[in-house]
Amino acid sequence: MSINPDELINVEAFGGRTPFERPVPGQSLTNDPDTKYPWEQPTIYTDIESAVMSIVNDSYEKETYKMIALTLADGMPVGSMASMILQSGFQEGKWNPDLMMLLIEPTMYILSAIAEQCGIDYLLYEGDTFESYDEDEEEIDRQTATNLKDMNVKMKENLKFKDLKPTQITKQAVPEEALEVIEDFEPPQEVVSLLARKKEESNNSLLERT
Repeated sequence: MSINPDELINVEAFGGRTPFERPVPGQSLTNDPDTKYPWEQPTIYTDIESAVMSIVNDSYEKETYKMIALTLADGMPVGSMASMILQSGFQEGKWNPDLMMLLIEPTMYILSAIAEQCGIDYLLYEGDTFESYDEDEEEIDRQTATNLKDMNVKMKENLKFKDLKPTQITKQAVPEEALEVIEDFEPPQEVVSLLARKKEESNNSLLERT
């Protein structure tokens, strides 16, 4: 009689994968030294200026710009998209975890700039609402100080990107060369038209429900 381990293990509790499908502890140490993973090799970028420029250049490439704009228009928070971009860059060997932390605010500024260029109402983080952004400035400053304190604690504990939430994204975090690209850029007409059509369809859909 054969035993199916999937029938004996709560697969959902293991994130949809059984322990038998996971890498064996220490498996990466047995890999051929000549075929290292990208993140096991020297990183492509070692300073924040060049790393930010690479993100700007990638983000303002026509098809990527279009994808970013449409995704933000669909409601994905800026922070979630920044997390995807930075973690993907880490896996591709573009930067190490320390530099990735420094890239959070510049990346969010770049994505926010794209949203504003296209007239998209956007949220910073999962769980935010537009009403929550109407707090008075004193409360926002107090929350900023609290979040920065929490960021320092969490960074010392371990690398949990989703918990690092700067509440004020400023242009001072972005190198001057990158700002020039952002501020001089005009959204492609194709993207503007797609967003206008998307907004019109959304408005029509809401009218049909009333």
